[in-house]
Amino acid sequence: AVVGGSLIHPFGKTAVAGTGPTIFREAQIDPQTLAIVRRACQNCHSENTEWHWYGHVAPVSWFLARDVQQARSHMNLSQWQDYSTYDRLRLLSAIGSAARNRTMPPQRYLLLHREARLSAGERQQIYLWTRNERRRLSTSQTQAVFANSE
Repeated sequence: AVVGGSLIHPFGKTAVAGTGPTIFREAQIDPQTLAIVRRACQNCHSENTEWHWYGHVAPVSWFLARDVQQARSHMNLSQWQDYSTYDRLRLLSAIGSAARNRTMPPQRYLLLHREARLSAGERQQIYLWTRNERRRLSTSQTQAVFANSE
């Protein structure tokens, strides 16, 4: 009974890694920055979560599933194309701030996922990309407003 109960996830069936949708659809992101985000962010903030062996054993699986669900509720990179321009701008600002201020990835996550550690250069690269993407989106939004007013 204990073994059977450890296979039940309170948040539903876990997906197979790599089968989720593409992240940052409709964003302009260079391959190097995208690779960093895939390595350090998408495990929690997308539908491309890779569940390690301990993610299938209760009660650890329950905590991990809850953490991923909460992370996706704040920002799901697999649904980027569904966010409004305003939400994308807000999220890009949050991503840049989290990278620069070292608040993401969380330290407790890094204890088991060393591959998600970000160097100072990688943090700066993410920050600069978010700044450029915010500028691009703001320019596009301004142009759309003017085009609609003519």
